[in-house]
Amino acid sequence: MKDNSARPAAAKDSVLAETGTNDSTAAIAGVAAALIVAGGGTAVAVRRRRARRAA
Repeated sequence: MKDNSARPAAAKDSVLAETGTNDSTAAIAGVAAALIVAGGGTAVAVRRRRARRAA
């Protein structure tokens, strides 16, 4: 029988990449979403203002 209790070589004191999310990811995504919404609102407002002036 083989004894599988030995740890793999990669797990012994090596530094592996983190695969979890970064703490600031949610904040960056929130700011990006807010900028997209603000840009869309500005585009709608400008389009309405131009339509009123043309009529």
